[in-house]
Amino acid sequence: MSGLEVSAVEFGYRRHRVLDGVGLTVAEGTFCALLGPNGSGKSTLTKIIARILAPQAGKVSFDGRDLLRTPRREHAKVVSYVPQSSEAPFELTVQEAVMLGRTPHMGLRPTAHDQAAVDGAIGRLGLAELGERRLSELSGGQAQRVLIARALAQEPRVLLLDEPTSALDLRYQIETLQIVRSVTREQGVTALIAIHDLNHAAHFCDQAVLLSGGRIVADGPPAEAFDADVLGEVYGLEVRVERRGADVEVRPAVLGDTAAVAPQGGGA
Repeated sequence: MSGLEVSAVEFGYRRHRVLDGVGLTVAEGTFCALLGPNGSGKSTLTKIIARILAPQAGKVSFDGRDLLRTPRREHAKVVSYVPQSSEAPFELTVQEAVMLGRTPHMGLRPTAHDQAAVDGAIGRLGLAELGERRLSELSGGQAQRVLIARALAQEPRVLLLDEPTSALDLRYQIETLQIVRSVTREQGVTALIAIHDLNHAAHFCDQAVLLSGGRIVADGPPAEAFDADVLGEVYGLEVRVERRGADVEVRPAVLGDTAAVAPQGGGA
């Protein structure tokens, strides 16, 4: 199957093992959620695929091509990365910052295609009116959307997002997730998002990968991967998993919630 393949990836700091033999496959055109509590290895895995961190062991490939040994410029033509916080040069304008996404593809100056890719990404993220504003003048949420636009302008085959909606209000969280889902389906992009919201993952993502203690404990469509017993053990919280066909919703079992005595689905 074509797509992204992670095989037996190991990573740790001294005696602390962050990722322990992690392996997964994400097909082209699939929007995959990386889930788990803080410290489970979600962000570390995205940074390894982005080559910000180097694993102690394992392999990452896309369509059979070893991404960890590919020249950096060629890697950047395949993989784009949206960090968890705004790591952008704040004296650039929005247009200039998004144009940085074209760096792996550009020669000495932008082509018409480069400019079209930038304009398209800016428009898609609702930033057209801010194009000449400097990033230092933007809110944290606006700056985060600029980073997402920069990643889309890169026209990647693999899009990595490390908790990109954490600085966004609810409206822009939903819009951003809708945009990423559309990009995966329209352009066949493989997208991985480290995210905390289980219900957002269930609604927008095709695949859910649940990490705990640096290992994968569930992997599949959200309706199959979300098991109340497993989620409860991973998060240390009793939950209910409700299924309605292909749709699934996760809710905490609140004290006094009589329905929580007999949860639906997931073996809860």
